[in-house]
Amino acid sequence: MRVESELIEIPNNHKPSVEYIEGELVKRNINPLRWAVVHVSDTMYTISVANLKE
Repeated sequence: MRVESELIEIPNNHKPSVEYIEGELVKRNINPLRWAVVHVSDTMYTISVANLKE
């Protein structure tokens, strides 16, 4: 396995939650080892993700 760092943009639903963010990551076939919100705009969240790949 290897870890790849990525920046992912997901739509801003104005109600951030762990479930919402992790659900959006899973939809993009990302297996997050860790993630953090690094930027918020009116329309998007930018998430820094450590993606665990096989």
